[in-house]
Amino acid sequence: MGKKFSKVFHKKFGQHLRALRLERGLTQEALSLEIGTDNSYISNIENARNDIPLSRINQIAKALKIEPYKLLKF
Repeated sequence: MGKKFSKVFHKKFGQHLRALRLERGLTQEALSLEIGTDNSYISNIENARNDIPLSRINQIAKALKIEPYKLLKF
């Protein structure tokens, strides 16, 4: 049960991140560069292939110019 719930959460998080990124007119590559990761990092998060640590959530929020909790509010 835990793994299935986790996948659902990660999928919803990724969809929400994609929507926020697109609202700001950023490509996956541009956001990756902003937070100092390789090009595939954001794609992997948006497609629920990677877990994401809190430190990265904070970095992504800063790059999107939002408060970190807004990334988790979906």
